[in-house]
Amino acid sequence: MKDLIEEIKQIYSLETSSPFPYEDFRQLQSDFAMDFKENVPNEIINADFSTYMMFIYGLSSGGIIKKIEDPLERYKTEEWLNKSFFEWFPKYRFLEAYDFSSYKELNKEWNVIEKLRLKLIELIRHRKSHKEPYSS
Repeated sequence: MKDLIEEIKQIYSLETSSPFPYEDFRQLQSDFAMDFKENVPNEIINADFSTYMMFIYGLSSGGIIKKIEDPLERYKTEEWLNKSFFEWFPKYRFLEAYDFSSYKELNKEWNVIEKLRLKLIELIRHRKSHKEPYSS
């Protein structure tokens, strides 16, 4: 478990140094202007993405350690981690089928978040199946 926590922290520290991809979000909103106007006219996707990102990054930077020891917190955290961005914010599902690779920084951020999310789920499942508490 300790190795997995260190792996998560390492991914977080090495792969999350980019600034928030505001420009990519502006371009995304421009490219899908009609879809945004029709589906989410008064929403700010970068604010919602930031909320999702900070949840994952907060856990990845060490916040998960407190959450995995308490069974209720572990359960609630796993419930949230099992949801993708589009499950957290279903109002953006109209974007789900698209490839974001042309939005370089956003795509990079999205991939790091997904990698961390899956590692955090793996850590919680490992903790549930092994009863030893974490010790630093």
